[in-house]
Amino acid sequence: MLLELQDYLKKHQVVSIEELVNHFRSPPSVIEPIIEQLIAKGRVQKITPSHCSGCHQCSSQSLQLYEWRMNNVIFSNDQSPK
Repeated sequence: MLLELQDYLKKHQVVSIEELVNHFRSPPSVIEPIIEQLIAKGRVQKITPSHCSGCHQCSSQSLQLYEWRMNNVIFSNDQSPK
């Protein structure tokens, strides 16, 4: 499941725990330890939005976001392709 979850994050870049639970049809107790492994490896970053749009109907799981970090390579001016 680690590879499938990693592939899903690569494809979608930023996803909520709620999306992962629904997509993989697994409870947060199964998804979260896998996400923690990816965070520990530096592949994923947890994002905590300061607030939603103010609807007050968002579940706490929909505001728990994870971002894929491996494609975020930043080149300095010296390293940019010519």
